[in-house]
Amino acid sequence: MKLNLLISIVLLSAIEPAMAQDSSKITYPLVVSFGSQCCGVPSETPLKNCIASFKKKYKIKKIKAVHIGPLGREGEYDIVFNLTELNKKQKKDLISRVKKIKKLSEDPGYLTVRENMDVIPAELPKRAGNKTIEF
Repeated sequence: MKLNLLISIVLLSAIEPAMAQDSSKITYPLVVSFGSQCCGVPSETPLKNCIASFKKKYKIKKIKAVHIGPLGREGEYDIVFNLTELNKKQKKDLISRVKKIKKLSEDPGYLTVRENMDVIPAELPKRAGNKTIEF
């Protein structure tokens, strides 16, 4: 009986840190997902144009983001923004502008904008990489 209890304690103490590590998440204030329905993902051009307009209005030199992908077989990926270089008003304005973006009509796939999204790195596909990008 004592041996079973000892084994259980050892196993639980070994499993608990691994579970805590897997559940670590990063919350991003803005996430733009580029998805596919059959034939590829939409262009980033509307997003780039939106951010360029925003930067010009506020005289911001650069906005950093992270490209996470590929997330699927057809090149799906997310662009996630920390927005640490912006103040509260600017964050709100950028998020509202990005929410209004529509993909180009001739582009395949879909574009989804989400706020305060949790990303759990351990749950991403093994082939997905992270690459810092600047707009």
